[in-house]
Amino acid sequence: MPTAKLFKPEPNFAPRDRLRGRRIKKLLANIVVISVLSIGTVFVMTRQTKGPGFSLPTSGHAADAATLPSTGGTELHSAVSADQSASAAEAAVDGYKLETGPLAVTEVSDAVLHDAKRNKDVHLRIFYPVTTGKYPVIVFSHGAGGSENCCDALTRHWASYGYVTLQPTHDDSMTQRNKGGEENLRFFQAVREALKKPALWESRPQDIAFLLDSLPELQKRIGGLAGKMDSDRIGVTGHSMGSYTAEAMAGALVDLPRHPGTNFSDPRVKAVLCLSPQGPGQFGLTTRSFDKMSLPFMGVTGSQDNLGPLANAAWHKIPFERSQAGDKYEVFITGANHMSFITDETLMGKHSSQAAAILGYTNSASLAFLDAYLKGDAGAKQFLHSDALERSSHGAAKLSRR
Repeated sequence: MPTAKLFKPEPNFAPRDRLRGRRIKKLLANIVVISVLSIGTVFVMTRQTKGPGFSLPTSGHAADAATLPSTGGTELHSAVSADQSASAAEAAVDGYKLETGPLAVTEVSDAVLHDAKRNKDVHLRIFYPVTTGKYPVIVFSHGAGGSENCCDALTRHWASYGYVTLQPTHDDSMTQRNKGGEENLRFFQAVREALKKPALWESRPQDIAFLLDSLPELQKRIGGLAGKMDSDRIGVTGHSMGSYTAEAMAGALVDLPRHPGTNFSDPRVKAVLCLSPQGPGQFGLTTRSFDKMSLPFMGVTGSQDNLGPLANAAWHKIPFERSQAGDKYEVFITGANHMSFITDETLMGKHSSQAAAILGYTNSASLAFLDAYLKGDAGAKQFLHSDALERSSHGAAKLSRR
């Protein structure tokens, strides 16, 4: 790393040179801080999670969930009502669909699709309801260095309410690259490359577009999926760098080398959900990148969602503030850190007692948004346009709208 003397102003430096030096030092410091703090996040995201899907006990009842093998399934039982359209008044007391949903869910742990055009395999994890029906599709994009194995506290929960969730593993994944023989690759290197390599910025939205192209093939290869994926109701969601992926699919312009303002938008995508949204200054995003984003959008951030001097809570709100008005939502959760939106485990001990509640607020707001814009659920939209989330969280979670 360059020593401090490279940035020490000499007597003959012009004011412009001193300003440039300060900017360079700040940029390098930001990259280092983000990379170091991301190690904990990557550890959580690359680890295979186990146990039941998320359920916040608000009424004293227990809801059981199970991960089923891809060859079959058994029903999941829920203590909550199967009513899919809870009123805003009820949600203000108990939150929006926090208990495990009424549908049995099956998991396919590692499906593999081959993209002949790019000559690469795309690995993905799938959750889908056992019950016959046609369900909206949610694609979840992991954070830098992560994998398909993260975040099932969200994706399994969503599936139990009638969604097919697809979780691809991207090229920056530590898990996948280690399988390919790069056994000594470190977390720091994976995150650093994600920040600096435009090829990784480009490959992520290409993975999502390929996956959407492959929906018919998935339904042929996985018997339980036959006829269950509704290609007219598709949402893209993601965490951290996965939020960048979702933003790109929604039309955020990306500056690639020799290709400024690249547009990865896909008309098949109807809504995007970003957990810790990505603002300008990373992954080719600029202050003008979000100007033409018009799809329904929800961002979720928090008071502790800070990864260095650049990526603070205000920075995470920029996509919400700069995108086109209409059907835009921003959830701000007091006490939530960068990992709080995907797991109830935390490396910050002083916030451990809040972790389950914060994940519950995330699930509540996220599912209401998905129900409103992928299912046209009037009750869900009423929830989004009320103060129910703030009341059910006792003021910890606040929802803004544009």
